[in-house]
Amino acid sequence: MNNKRINKVVSLVVAFIAAIGLFAGIVTAQAVEVNNTNKQPLQISINYAKELGKGHTTPGALGQLSPEMENMWKNLPITVIDSQGQELEVAKQLNNRCERTVGSFANGEKVTIKVDTSKLPEGYNLSWESDYTYPKPTRNYAEFQVVVDSSMPVRISLNQMNVKFDLQGGKVDGQSDAIVNTVKKDNTVDFPADPTKDNLVFGGWFTELPDTDSYRQKNVVGKRYYWNSKSPFSDYSRDWMLWNDEKLDPLYDGIFLLRAQWNARVTFNANGGVFNNKNENTKYEVTIAGKKITFAQAPTREDYQFLNWVDAAGQNYNPGDTYILNANTVFNANWKQIRSTVTFKDGDKTHATVKVETGKAIDTDESMPKNPTKAGYTFKEWNTKADGKGDAFTGASLVNSDMTVYAIYTKDSVPTQDPTPAPNPEPNQPTPTPTPELKPQPETPAPEPQQHIGMISKTGESASFAGLLTALGFSIAGLAIIRKKKMMEENK
Repeated sequence: MNNKRINKVVSLVVAFIAAIGLFAGIVTAQAVEVNNTNKQPLQISINYAKELGKGHTTPGALGQLSPEMENMWKNLPITVIDSQGQELEVAKQLNNRCERTVGSFANGEKVTIKVDTSKLPEGYNLSWESDYTYPKPTRNYAEFQVVVDSSMPVRISLNQMNVKFDLQGGKVDGQSDAIVNTVKKDNTVDFPADPTKDNLVFGGWFTELPDTDSYRQKNVVGKRYYWNSKSPFSDYSRDWMLWNDEKLDPLYDGIFLLRAQWNARVTFNANGGVFNNKNENTKYEVTIAGKKITFAQAPTREDYQFLNWVDAAGQNYNPGDTYILNANTVFNANWKQIRSTVTFKDGDKTHATVKVETGKAIDTDESMPKNPTKAGYTFKEWNTKADGKGDAFTGASLVNSDMTVYAIYTKDSVPTQDPTPAPNPEPNQPTPTPTPELKPQPETPAPEPQQHIGMISKTGESASFAGLLTALGFSIAGLAIIRKKKMMEENK
């Protein structure tokens, strides 16, 4: 019994769920059908300024544009990207209201519009209509998003606009007149070369929010915005808004004013000292010319006391003082030396260094270094000149600044010695001629006597000739004796 009741309940629940599902499907189908029925083609119209500084005109029918402008509008490449990412090219045809249409979109759907600005007429660019509820452009003004509203067409706005560059006393290529350039098709403008101005630094092109109730409430009066060659320009978002004082830059005139900012650079030169105990001997600060600066804190320097900052005119300033900087300015640290260094040089070498309180002598609280030595010389003194022609320096000499003194020597003298007397020479004695010892010689045939008549001196030196004959005789006799002795020994 219980099982039958349970099965019956389950069957009822299943039937109920099926009925709900069927109802939901019917409602969804009806909603889709209604939604598809509400989709409409996206209408796109043109809105343009006929002349520089004039208002925009939206044609309400064909023939209200010049033939050239109508033909351009008809053929201007436009792409619509729907919420699903599908790209649709807008047909190149106009309806009776001079509009172009594309696709089918529901109200509230967000789409992206892309325009090929290279096909715009010369001198024209796209406007970003800030009075519409369009989100901010995603890429200059050639690509933007809109929320579809079938009661209002999407407008493609064209305008003409110039940008005026006020050099503010500077010069470009030697000229100081303002430069005016036309905004290009891609909403950019050619910027001039950076101007120059004596004793100042160019800081860019700016606009400055004026003093109005609206800006005062937002606390942005005087806020500067800076512009460069990548900045987009259009009349709706630039010339028709208060970026500058209206007295300087009138609204709706088709000209957007940019002014050159001139900066002044202040340099704090530590003048031998350092900042923050680092190896930084200079500090720089750049600010808008005419602004107030605060003097840097004092640097430090070994053996010196910081006094103040001083400018080129000799005016003194203390750290923390304020100053209106109208031009590039250098401030130098002013020091008082409280300890001086005396360097003692011995030839090319440093013999010693001694620090002493400035204005006092070394002997006051220090000691002079030990005198140097040099072979063959005697140390004489320390002198303020390397050649010894300056002032002698001693432990009592006052030291008023860093200085170098030099070792001076005198050459040692060489002692004179008495000359050693030369010994008396003895009289020359005749040297005896030694008698040669005769040694036995082997017997050889006696040479035949030869006549040496040709060797007799022609000058009559008879004594020499007689001696020669005597020596010859002794030689022959000696030979004869030796021969006879040998023969006797053989006979035995």
